[in-house]
Amino acid sequence: MDTLIYLDQNTLSELRVRKLEERNDPVFVLLKQVMLVPNVQLVYSHVTLEEINQISVEDFKKEHVDLLEELDGRYIEPLFKTIGTRSPSQVWDDFCENLIENQKAGISDLSRVSELSTRKLSGLPIEENFEDINDSLKTSLKTLLDGCLEQLGNFDIEELEEPLRSHFMNMKAQLPELQARADSLIALPISDNQQLGPKPFRELTQLKIPNIERLSVSQIVKTLEDIFETENTSFKWTDYFEDSQQNRVSKAYTLMNWAGYHADDFDKVTKKGDRFRASNNDMMHAIMAMGAAFLLSNDNAFCKKAMACYAYAGVNTIVCSPQTFLRKYCKRKCKPLACI
Repeated sequence: MDTLIYLDQNTLSELRVRKLEERNDPVFVLLKQVMLVPNVQLVYSHVTLEEINQISVEDFKKEHVDLLEELDGRYIEPLFKTIGTRSPSQVWDDFCENLIENQKAGISDLSRVSELSTRKLSGLPIEENFEDINDSLKTSLKTLLDGCLEQLGNFDIEELEEPLRSHFMNMKAQLPELQARADSLIALPISDNQQLGPKPFRELTQLKIPNIERLSVSQIVKTLEDIFETENTSFKWTDYFEDSQQNRVSKAYTLMNWAGYHADDFDKVTKKGDRFRASNNDMMHAIMAMGAAFLLSNDNAFCKKAMACYAYAGVNTIVCSPQTFLRKYCKRKCKPLACI
């Protein structure tokens, strides 16, 4: 069985031919050789593709896709978390085509509006209040659902073969209920003068745990969870989210960020880029890597949080730096991987 290895974006970028020639770093030279070993399989996700797409230079985008081709990367299909068989070039072409289709269908606009609430809750300077955001969300949902209904009316479902026929029949039957739910959406009951962002929780956490970053990765999430639940006795996480490994990782990562445990600067507005999205991408990397044997990253803060997430969620994926991976988990001279 192949050993599945997931690289975060920064680690993947270092393996490009141009970067290896520029830096001549023996760690990444060796890591790339290991990634080419027959029983080692690179896996990547839609988060990888989204971060490649954020690169402003087209030649650099191509370098990343070429690298995925060179390493015979296998795409983690986002819906079922299965390992696909399409080539990285085909995956990239399909991804770019889907971006255009999503824009036309209104999915991109819906995603943008949906994210506004999370950004505002995180303390970012969003001008719209929660009522405005809710109105925009309802409008975007209506546009999307109306478009779906129109598309379904463009062909005769009865003429389709199974299982497509049943799939589209179910979709059409569910649209009225979805439209009713969209119409009944209610804004978050939060006033404009209420303090938002992580500051109150961080102040509380620092009061109760002065040396928070000294807690072990096996302790940190449960400790923060206890603090949060003590202060919010009426809130039950399981009332809103399924208790799945993916949701537990998401919950753990968010708690640590808000408490200031190796936190991302997700609540800062900088000229260098969208730090909120970058932080969210890191969390999604941790989620998408759950089925792999290893998640490699040179970002120590990210590694600490990913380790804590996995300890809390019961995930067996090993998180470490490329240096630790090569020193501790590989045989010397790039022989086939010797995993513990």
